[in-house]
Amino acid sequence: MRISHRTRSSLGALLLLTNGAFAARDGLCPPLGPVMPAPVSPSGHDLVQDAIRLVTDKFQNLTAGFNTTGISVAVKSIYEANPMLELHHTPPVADNTSTTTVDSETIYRIGSLSKIFAVLSVLTQGQMKLEDPITKYVPELLQLRKEAVPVANNITAVHWDQVTVSSLTSHMSGIGADLINDLASFPEDFTQVGLPQLTNSSKTGCAGLFGLPVCTRAEFFRDFGKRHPVYAPWTNPVYSNVASSILGFAVESATNMSYDAYVQQAIFDPLDMTNTTIFEAPKERSWGFIPEGDIWFGSSLGYEDIGGGMYSNTKDILALGSSILQNRLLDPVTTREWMKPVTSTSSPGFMLGGPWEILRSDTVTKDQRLIEYYTKSGNLGSYNNIICLIPDYGLVITILSAGGESSDDTVDFTLTDVVTALLPAIEDASKTQAESHFGGTYADAATNSSITLSVDDGPGFSVTNWTVRGVDIVENYSAFGALSSSPTDLPVRVRLYPTNLSSGCGIAWRAYFNVGTPEQLAEGDAKRFWPKGTCHSWASMDRLVYGFKSIDEFIFTTSKGLAKSLSLPAFDVRLDREV
Repeated sequence: MRISHRTRSSLGALLLLTNGAFAARDGLCPPLGPVMPAPVSPSGHDLVQDAIRLVTDKFQNLTAGFNTTGISVAVKSIYEANPMLELHHTPPVADNTSTTTVDSETIYRIGSLSKIFAVLSVLTQGQMKLEDPITKYVPELLQLRKEAVPVANNITAVHWDQVTVSSLTSHMSGIGADLINDLASFPEDFTQVGLPQLTNSSKTGCAGLFGLPVCTRAEFFRDFGKRHPVYAPWTNPVYSNVASSILGFAVESATNMSYDAYVQQAIFDPLDMTNTTIFEAPKERSWGFIPEGDIWFGSSLGYEDIGGGMYSNTKDILALGSSILQNRLLDPVTTREWMKPVTSTSSPGFMLGGPWEILRSDTVTKDQRLIEYYTKSGNLGSYNNIICLIPDYGLVITILSAGGESSDDTVDFTLTDVVTALLPAIEDASKTQAESHFGGTYADAATNSSITLSVDDGPGFSVTNWTVRGVDIVENYSAFGALSSSPTDLPVRVRLYPTNLSSGCGIAWRAYFNVGTPEQLAEGDAKRFWPKGTCHSWASMDRLVYGFKSIDEFIFTTSKGLAKSLSLPAFDVRLDREV
């Protein structure tokens, strides 16, 4: 599309709108994702070692007050063989059958971390499609409407034919959260707090705790139809433990195997997860950390063990996280699709995937760009845990804990300590590596062309001195858009970012043209009712094309990981890296 001639001021406004969702330092607007290749040896970087010492000090200060809580914290880069950080605390007080030394082999109850395995089972077995109605695999769900009381309607009964596999993975099905925690089944007298007396037909009579029998699949289908939906499908996220159980039922139907047998064959065995179990506790209680007075280690949640009752340890959870980022069980396209948000929540810093709890922050690294953290928490009794995957850096963080001082806040605050200390240092390691591998000046004397790539506090490379055939490319940026016969006086800052495209020795990067000063961009943001509204990198890349080739495409030719030359396809020049 060609845009007609405009005045200098309107051209400037248009460029500001099409270039620019959160903005980074000084109004820079990198694409979402990594802005430098992840460092392959982060542990050897001096600042990373400093950060590890800082995290260790904070951990020791935290656990100095832990009398009954065991906790394990670990961080691993997928590019290194061993964890860069591993910290454990054994409290002085624990169950007399508990391990006496907490380490990477110590088994914890991991709660809803179990939901990752339910979704991964759906993705690995190859028979199920996320867009399929769940009734294709679990047709018995259709019969639940008959149990609605007093009659099935939009308020009292789930429209199961509208519930998809994907909606169950991402808490978007609208179904109820639980069944086994129905208060009516427990021995307390809840009529004292205003609730009515119930007959046995209004009680599940099972839970797996307090002397009650374990809830079975049969009891799920007997009773869950009596529960009302919270929303119609795909309305709002509602956390549901039952959803994972239903996914487990579907996997059994699709594979003609029991859920635990399939997970063992498809996930545990390939990843050598020898200390992770679903429906049974470890053979020896001394293999696990068990807080004093605990009732959860060894108890069964019945069918809800699928989404909330597994056992595992630091070593195995690190293996799981690494396998996801390394595409060991899924092809790269499926992994990339999986590692994306499905829905937002009331918190702008918290989105949901399947089953990811995606934290978003632009306050951690010096370049102030938005980074996504793919987490899954797991809480059961006093067991509080989290796994955190940071795809931008190839990092896996695990925190497993249990005991009287353990809580959601304990895990969240510990994760914050780890991330805020380590990530700026690992970002610095990535910049050091990128400067060595790709930075510097590239030139071709025959065409009077050159360009300089340098590292600063901003995201990606700063691009300066970009000249092709004697023409200053940045100074003439507006001419490439054919937007106006008059040049714009708005300054242009060019940054260079990696893509995930490579072939042989060739590695593709993309430039982004940031039009406007930081002050001008801030003024544009202030005039919009949504945050950082001038940041549109996703809509602005690959917009300037000449002879089918994009002006912003850069292709490095490398040898043993080091750039030797840089090709600019649209300009038909190749620049050699100056030594």
